[in-house]
Amino acid sequence: MPDYLLDTNIVSYWYDTHCPEHAEVSARVQQACQADPQTEYIPRLFVSVVTVGEIEFGHRVSPMRGSSKQVEYLAFLHDQCPEPLEIVPHVAEHYGELKAWLFDTVSNKKMRAKKYRLRQLIDPTSAEELQADENDLWIAAQAITFNLVLVTHDSRGHFGDLLDRFAAKLKVEDWAA
Repeated sequence: MPDYLLDTNIVSYWYDTHCPEHAEVSARVQQACQADPQTEYIPRLFVSVVTVGEIEFGHRVSPMRGSSKQVEYLAFLHDQCPEPLEIVPHVAEHYGELKAWLFDTVSNKKMRAKKYRLRQLIDPTSAEELQADENDLWIAAQAITFNLVLVTHDSRGHFGDLLDRFAAKLKVEDWAA
């Protein structure tokens, strides 16, 4: 049985009972935490420190800062959320591979010209230009590094193309579909 890395949207669907995806995600979380009848292995759920950072940022800029709803969500994260998964050096290698593929596939021809390649070390192409969220690349790199199933509801645009391209290395499930 695989272990899972939950991204930001899946964690928020799991928490928010008013969200249409809540029931499906909650059921999948519960199902994933069941022991395998043959091996008795209980899959582990992880949440990336990148996801934790996104959640922290959201709470710090929220107009409802300090509200009871925010306190309730933070309590949920503390009590229910899977263990955090840190960034280790090998994650950076996979991140570089993923972003390089996007760069080579998506960026304009001028940016890919040999004379501009060194410039990428100083002023890298932005995630906006590549139409993929930078944090999603880090989370996907963690899933590859630790051989985890990435649980996400985000397969839009070029990030979806990237998920398809790296399907041999990166297992993906959408628990909100």
